[in-house]
Amino acid sequence: MFRKLDWYTVKTFLGPFFFIFSILFFIFIVQFAWQEMEKFAGKGLSWITIGELLLYLGINVIQLVLPLAILLGSIMTFGGLGERYELAAMKASGISLARILLPLFTIVSLMSIGLYFFGDHVMPYSQRKAKNLAYNIVKANPTLQLVEGAFIENIPGFSMKISQVSGEEKDQLKDVFIFQDGKFDEDKRTIVADHGTLNRDKDDIRLLKMVLVDGNIYVDQIKGKNGQERKNQPNQAIKFDTLTQYIDISEILQKAMDEENIQDHYKFLNSNQLAKRIDSMQLDYQKYYDRIYTNNISKNIYGSGGMDTIKISETDKLPHSLDKLSQPKQNQIIKEALEFIDREIDNYKYQGDEITGKVKLQAKQKLHFHRNFSYAFTCIVFFLIGAPLGAIVKKGGIGMPVVISIVIFVLYYIINFSSENMTKNGILHPTFAAWSANLIFFPIALVLFYKANNDSGLFNFSNYWDPIAKFFTRFRKQKETEHSRYQ
Repeated sequence: MFRKLDWYTVKTFLGPFFFIFSILFFIFIVQFAWQEMEKFAGKGLSWITIGELLLYLGINVIQLVLPLAILLGSIMTFGGLGERYELAAMKASGISLARILLPLFTIVSLMSIGLYFFGDHVMPYSQRKAKNLAYNIVKANPTLQLVEGAFIENIPGFSMKISQVSGEEKDQLKDVFIFQDGKFDEDKRTIVADHGTLNRDKDDIRLLKMVLVDGNIYVDQIKGKNGQERKNQPNQAIKFDTLTQYIDISEILQKAMDEENIQDHYKFLNSNQLAKRIDSMQLDYQKYYDRIYTNNISKNIYGSGGMDTIKISETDKLPHSLDKLSQPKQNQIIKEALEFIDREIDNYKYQGDEITGKVKLQAKQKLHFHRNFSYAFTCIVFFLIGAPLGAIVKKGGIGMPVVISIVIFVLYYIINFSSENMTKNGILHPTFAAWSANLIFFPIALVLFYKANNDSGLFNFSNYWDPIAKFFTRFRKQKETEHSRYQ
C-alpha cells in the first residue's frame, strides 16, 4: 500500500515529468519540421495532411523522448528533495533510499512495460502510415492519366475526352472535348477546342492549368429556369482564340495521399512477426550460401563446362605448350582465358555484393528486433541513474539537472549510433549493439545508487584518490622494510 510519503514523491515526480515530456516531444517535432518540411513544400498539402504526418512521426519519437523525460524528471525530483533537505529528513526517520525510490520505480517499470507494448503494436502501424504518407507526398505529381480517345471522369464536375496526346511530358493535347457538369441547378458548359496544353500551375500544385486554342464554349443555362424556359432558350456559343481553364485536383491528391504503396518492410512488423521473418530469412540465406558454395566448388573441380569426359588415351594428341600452336591460335586462347577470368571476377564481385546486402539487411532486422526491448529497459536504467544522481548533487530546478541529462543522453545516443553503424558494417553483433548502451550505463547506475545510499560524495576526488594512495604507500613501506632487512 502506498503511504502519504509515497504519494508525495509520486506527485513530485509526475509534475516535472509530464512537463518535460511535452517540451521534449515538441522540440523533436519542431526539429523534424525544420529539417524535413522543405521536401514537402509546394505540394499543396492541407493542414490536416501535415498534422497527420506530424502525428505519425511524433509517435515514432516517443521511444527517445520517454527515457529522456524519465532521466531529467528523476534528477529534478530528487535534486529538489535533496536541496530542500526533505530527502535528508526521510533518511533521518529511518527510511532507506531504496524504499524512497520504490513507488517511483514501480511507476517507471510500468512505463517501461507500456513502452514495450507501444513499440510492438502502435509503432509498426505509425511507421507504415508515416513512411507511406511521406513517400506519397514526395512523389506527388498532380497530372492526370490521359488516355487517348477515352473519357476521363475522375475529376469531380468534369468529363474530358482528348483524341491525341503528344509531347515529351505528354502535355500537348489535340481535339479536346470537355463537359463541365455542375450541380443540378447550375449552368452547364461544353468546351470544344482544336488543341491545347495541360500543365501544373506554378503557384498552386492543387490546380492544373489548361490552355485551349481555337474553340467554342456552349452554355446550357438552367439556373433559375423551369423546364419550359430551358427548352425555349436559344443556343449560346462563344468562340475563343485562347481559353485558360483551371482544374481543381485536390481530391485526387488526397486520394493519392491515402494510398499505401509500401507494404513489405521489417519496421511494419511486431516482435513475433519479425522473429518469424528473421528465422525464415536465415533458412533462405543458408540455402543461397550453400548453392553458391556448391557451384563454386563444381567450377573449381570440373570447370565451367562440367566434368571433362575426354578419354585419357586422347590426351597425347593435345599440345602441351602454346609454342606448338600458331600465333592466331595462341592469341585466341589467351583472349578467351582473359575473358573467362574477367567473367569470374565480375561473378564473384556480384556474389560478394549480394551476400553483403543480405547480411546487412539481416543485421538491421535483428537490431530492430532487440531495440524494442532495449529502449524499454532504458527507462529503468535512466531512472536508476537520474534518481541517485539527483540525490547526490542536491540541485533541483532546470539548471544543473538539464546539463547533466543532456550529457548523459548525448553519450547514450553516441554509443547507440556508433554501435548501430558498426552493426551495419558487420563489425558488431546486432544483439550486443542493441544492448551496448544499457550494458555500459547499468553498472554506472548501480554505482550511483550505492553512492547515494551511503551518502558518499560523487565529486569528492579524495574518495577515489585515497584508496589508491594508501595502496601505493603500503607497497612502498613493504619494499623499504625488505630493503632494510638486507642492510
